[in-house]
Amino acid sequence: MGLYDDEKEGVTSGDVLDVIYWQTKFAALKFEQALKTRQPEGAIRMLVPDVINSCASVLETFPNHEDVKNWRLRALEIEKKIDPNAPSADFKSNFAQWRDYSYEAGWRSYHIAKMAAEDEDWALARTHALEVDTQFKRTVDRMGHGHSAALRHHVPFRRDPVVGAARSRARTS
Repeated sequence: MGLYDDEKEGVTSGDVLDVIYWQTKFAALKFEQALKTRQPEGAIRMLVPDVINSCASVLETFPNHEDVKNWRLRALEIEKKIDPNAPSADFKSNFAQWRDYSYEAGWRSYHIAKMAAEDEDWALARTHALEVDTQFKRTVDRMGHGHSAALRHHVPFRRDPVVGAARSRARTS
């Protein structure tokens, strides 16, 4: 056990500055969005293990995090309802950005950059702010301009003052 490990046990809710946490939160949001947009059952079935396993990983570090426990329980609840014989299926087109890895990586880095900047960890904030630019440019290039409006709605990173400060502050530190 490390000096500050007991602090992690005290985390019971809210966002934490942890890459695995943000990957898991994205997986949980993606899962909920798939349900909300009524994606094919076979496609949703493929998301369930990711949510369950990611939650288990986060709970190893933050064992009392209620939000993560609830994401896991939700996935387990839906898993019971899914027809195991449902044919494999791809997501419908209204789910495009959610299935793009660069979108996920950019989204994750955006939130890490914001939290790191709030903690004044400028090196970490800058690293992730630059990654946001890289990943979202890839997403827009790959998805084409037909989805640009949807992406701008989900990705306000370019105008975010905290992330902008992280980019410029780390250069001068």
